[in-house]
This record gives sequence, C-alpha cells and structure tokens, in this order.
Amino acid sequence: MLKKIALIFVGLLGSLIILELSMQAAGFVISNYQNYKNNKALKNKSQYTIMCIGESTTYSAYTDQMQKILNKKYPNKFSIIDCGIPAIKLDVILKNLDANIDKYKPDIAVCMMGVNSSIISFDNDLDYGDKKYGQLKLYKLYKLLQRHLISLLGTKEVYADNIDNLNINYVYELYAQKKYVDAEQVCARIIEIDTDDYDSHAFLAMLYYYNLNKKNIAYKMALNIVEADKKVSGYWKQIVYEIVIDYNVKNRNNNELVKRYTEKLISDGNIIFGERLYVFIKDLITPEQKTRFLEKMYFYKTALDQYYGLLAIESMDKKDHKKTEEYFSMAEDIRVKYASKHTYKLYKLILKKLIDNNIKVICMQYPVRSIESLKNILKNESYYNEITFVSNEQNFKQLLKENKYNEIFKDQFAGDFGHCTGLGNTTIAENLINSLEELLNL
Repeated sequence: MLKKIALIFVGLLGSLIILELSMQAAGFVISNYQNYKNNKALKNKSQYTIMCIGESTTYSAYTDQMQKILNKKYPNKFSIIDCGIPAIKLDVILKNLDANIDKYKPDIAVCMMGVNSSIISFDNDLDYGDKKYGQLKLYKLYKLLQRHLISLLGTKEVYADNIDNLNINYVYELYAQKKYVDAEQVCARIIEIDTDDYDSHAFLAMLYYYNLNKKNIAYKMALNIVEADKKVSGYWKQIVYEIVIDYNVKNRNNNELVKRYTEKLISDGNIIFGERLYVFIKDLITPEQKTRFLEKMYFYKTALDQYYGLLAIESMDKKDHKKTEEYFSMAEDIRVKYASKHTYKLYKLILKKLIDNNIKVICMQYPVRSIESLKNILKNESYYNEITFVSNEQNFKQLLKENKYNEIFKDQFAGDFGHCTGLGNTTIAENLINSLEELLNL
C-alpha cells in the first residue's frame, strides 16, 4: 500500500514539474512575442507612445488594427504598445504597472479592462482572500484528491503539510495547459480510489469527449450519470448533459432525444446554467424550453448583468429593438447599482498610478456596454476631469443591426459581447483614433 501511495505521489510530483515547465514555456512564448512587437514599435521613435492595457480583448486585437491605421494616417507619429494579457485580472495588471511604465514610458494609456474580474457584487463586504480558489472549477477535484490520499496514508498532519506545499490548482492547470493525458491519469487515480466520485467521472468524460477523441466511451459515462441521476455538482452535471446532447445531435441526428434530455436538464434544479450551454442548444429546443432555460440561466448573481446582456443580443437577432434596449438598460442598471467595490478599488488604483506619472488616461468601455457605469464609479475621484472616456456602445449596436453577430464577435463569453473579429477590432480602433485626435488636437 505504501509503495502504491509513493508511486502516486511521485507521479503527481512529476506531473507538477512538467506542468511548471510547460507553463513557463507558454508564458515565455507569449511574453517574447509581445515584447518583440512592442520593442519594434518603440524603435520607430515616434512622437507619442500609447500603452494599451487589458485582457484577451486587447492582446493582439484592436491594438494591431490601430497601429496599421495610424501608420497610414500619421507616419512615425504613434507607437502602440500592447500590454494586453489573456485571462489577466486587475490585481495582476496593477502589479505589473510600474514595470510597464518604466519600460515603455507611455504618453497615453488606454484602459479597457476588468471583464475578468467580478464587475458586480451583491455583497461588497466579502473577504476576497481565498475566494479565487473557491471559484476554480476544478478546485473541488483537487480537494477530493487531497482527502483520499490523506485517508490512505493515515497520518493526516504530516501528509497534509506535504500536500499544502503543492500548487493548489495544479489539476486545473494541467487541463488549461492542454496536458490532457496527465489530467486523465490524475482522474483515473481518483476514480480508482473512490469509484463513487462522479465529479471525477464527469471530468474524465469531458476529457474523453472533447480532448482525447474517445467520444463513445465519454457518451456512455455521461449517459450513465444522467440516466442514473448520479450525484454530481451542478457544474459537472451541465457538462455531462452537454456531452449527451451533443452526441445525439452529431452522431445520431436524434432531435427527439435532444429535446428529451434538454427537458430533463431544465427540470433539474441543481445545475449551473451558462452561456456556453445555451448557445449550444438554443436552436435545437422548443420555444417553450428556450424560455424556461433563459429564466433559470445565470441564477448566480455575479453574472446577472451578462444574463440580461445575452437576452438583449437575442432580441436584437429577432429585430425586436424595443426589447433589446430594455434588456441592455436592465444590465446597465445592475452594473451601476451593484458595482463591485473590490474590483473598482483596483481599477481606481491603476488609473491613479498612471495619472501620477503624468500619463494621459483614456478609459474605454467594452463593445455594446454603456460608458455610464465607468463614469459613475469614477465621478468622485479628484482626477475625474483628466480622464478621456471612450464609448463603444452605439457604434457596436449599429454594427449589430447591420451585420450578423458572428461577423463582429468570435464568441459570446461576456453575454452581450465576445472577442472581436477583424471587423469588430477595426471598429474599436477607428473609434479610439477619433477620440485620440480630439485629445491631441490633430
């Protein structure tokens, strides 16, 4: 038994080492590519250096389009520095800010940021210390593994200390870094220890279906969980339903089974509905099922504005412009009334640091969304009048009236908007340049 446990521990440790090296390699590639682009821009010795701060909606997105347009319109006048980082949150942006200011010495900073943080909160007094770990979708998987291995060893104190020295979200990172075989092996070990751990069964089914091309096995695993009503968390229940429905659509072309499992899904009160599942099945279900699904989706409050934003996009697709504006207004009302104090405290610290370094600040809102929520949380700051606000609300709403959604956005991760296509990024770039010209009297 001890030999087996030692092998498990060595295997996990080896996976962690490989994971760490992979993460460093991936970060190295992204960082070097971005540094290459930014250093190339700085070599132009332009009159103005503009640093663009944000997440994946900034990284290699509107920044590239903006540089191309400015190069043609104002040769050698502007250098665009892309400081967008996929999946980054405001606390990390703040942590990196001094180094970026020292390195790039920008004249202007464009901030389109915050979407990866909790923009709204119905409880602004929460302790955020360990909250980020509780929100990790695979954190429970890690805790299960820790509990099972500790029980096998029988010496809780010593082994618990050893486990705590590991990266707490290593299982999530294995999957995120596309180490699917390693993640599969971890799941297999957990299931071997506890065959009734159906969250792990569901995770393994997901790996088989989407990443390891074992769809038949994955479907049988998922179907067993659904039909036998096995005990799984709300998140993983959504995943197994998704597998069952997708399999019946693509491999069986059986719409009746799709409607049947969708009905079972909607009737289950212990499922976290998300935008991904809705977008996946919305064209496969009845209007009545669709209405019920939407009513239950995003029941968790921190995504309530995204829910109304998604309804607005749905109404726009139907050319119901009255309903569209009604839903957009409801989403905006929530963002204004329930703005997260924690998130916007970080937002304000970033702006203040920029302004204290004599950098002109442009606060730009995401596509479709109103600029008023940003103005509202900043209106009492001493530097408010020094900020240039740029809205992408009306230009994108008009764009959506004239084009299909997928011609503007690649996905719908934020409910009312997603990562932009070339058309969407060009629209942002052109709008930003117009504001830039006004700011600099060009």
